[in-house]
Amino acid sequence: MSTQAPAKSQQFQQRAQNINQRINEATGTIIQEFTELIALAPVNGKDLTATAVDVYQIECRSTSIVRAVEDLLLISRSLKEAWILDPAVSS
Repeated sequence: MSTQAPAKSQQFQQRAQNINQRINEATGTIIQEFTELIALAPVNGKDLTATAVDVYQIECRSTSIVRAVEDLLLISRSLKEAWILDPAVSS
């Protein structure tokens, strides 16, 4: 029985580290892509070609932000499910 408790504790610790890493990656992506969006925002003095390229980059970066936010929502949902459904987590 004593070998099972440390294994369970180690499993929870590994899961927590994995979740923290995913959260850090998603928030880092959001910050980085939003910073790039702000840098692309000015349009003064740009020709149509440069503006078209910037629009494409803005769309790509926006999509990346949406994916990172969706990943955070998925993490949130999995934490809620684990808290509700796993008796070891909720007690």
